[in-house]
Amino acid sequence: MTAMRVDPRLQSPEVASWLDARDPWRAFFPLGVLLAWAGVFHWLLFALGAIDDFRVAFHATVQIQGFLTAIAVGFLYTFVPRRTGTEPPSSLEMVAGAAAPVALSLAAWQERPALAQALWTIGMAVVATFVVRRVRSPGGARGLPGVFVWVPWALGSGIAGAALLATAAVLDPSGEPTWWKLGRGLLLQGFVSCLVIGVGGTMLPQLTRGEPPRRGAGSRRDALAQTAAAVAFLASFPVEVHVGTRSGFALRAAVAAGVVVSSARLWRRPSAPGLHRRLIWIAAWLLPLGYAAVAAVPTLRTAVLHVVFIGSFALITLCVSLHVSLSHGGRSSLLAGWTWQVLAMALLLLAALVFRLLVGVDPEHLTWWLGSAASSFLLATLAWASLAVPAIRGRPGAFGAGSS
Repeated sequence: MTAMRVDPRLQSPEVASWLDARDPWRAFFPLGVLLAWAGVFHWLLFALGAIDDFRVAFHATVQIQGFLTAIAVGFLYTFVPRRTGTEPPSSLEMVAGAAAPVALSLAAWQERPALAQALWTIGMAVVATFVVRRVRSPGGARGLPGVFVWVPWALGSGIAGAALLATAAVLDPSGEPTWWKLGRGLLLQGFVSCLVIGVGGTMLPQLTRGEPPRRGAGSRRDALAQTAAAVAFLASFPVEVHVGTRSGFALRAAVAAGVVVSSARLWRRPSAPGLHRRLIWIAAWLLPLGYAAVAAVPTLRTAVLHVVFIGSFALITLCVSLHVSLSHGGRSSLLAGWTWQVLAMALLLLAALVFRLLVGVDPEHLTWWLGSAASSFLLATLAWASLAVPAIRGRPGAFGAGSS
């Protein structure tokens, strides 16, 4: 594989170390977890009586477009150049990718949704350009399987959803028009779901069973088939809006199950050592199963969707980012064990999911369940940090250019 070339501007001592393009994950992973605290901590304050209200829209926006986005960008900036043998992110791409989730969070807290979505869209357009250019570079696609085409579709889904939400905020700020509902689905579910499918189908065989990366598997026919599947998945959102919740989620579950199970061969149980690998496998299963659960019980749509949000999105994000941190930060020996931190993180996320489900089932005790869910989730991120932060603070560039 071609050696990774670093933008000379990023080697200047005047540039902060967090902008080092050799290790984008070192900046973006802790940023993502800090944004997770921004999106959840005020719920704990509300439960404790320290503040008078909890902001549902702010919470959802910052968790998806702040926390999960920052970690996803850090992963893509790290993974794509290494797998395709192309340039690392430039200083502009680094700044844009980091500034977008932060700016969105600040604007969302000030209840300026149109501005928040516009700022996030600009940053994600830069990230999308980064990914597409490197995948389309000479030989770039040969390092990736066809299922990776879901990643550009993920970014497109997020940008389209953000544009629809911004339009709704300007034209009908007091209502929930059709394009608002469609945009919210594309952004809060479609964006991360497509990332999970694209990245999971690419990396799960290697992460969970130690199988070699599927390089050169991205034939034109395979890419076209995956594109058709991505279109069908995203079509489930207008189906949900115009036909019905049950129909939309049933289609979403069917397509997600078909693609992620077949591409990652999820019927094969994890064989590589390490608890986090089993959690990644479970999180991948919970994506289609969570959508199927909503289709089965549409009256509890918001509560049951947290099987996807916490059980799939948050769990796989924290586990994959932990794997990258330890393997690239010189602590790969910890990946083979069942450390107490990973076990605690898993149990706390499970508790957060159960408590969040109880918010919908038992709304009379909303304050108690909401506070318990928030505190469990935040403690899970602390367990993550106790393993990841020492690796993040390690020596930059301590791994080979071919690492994934």
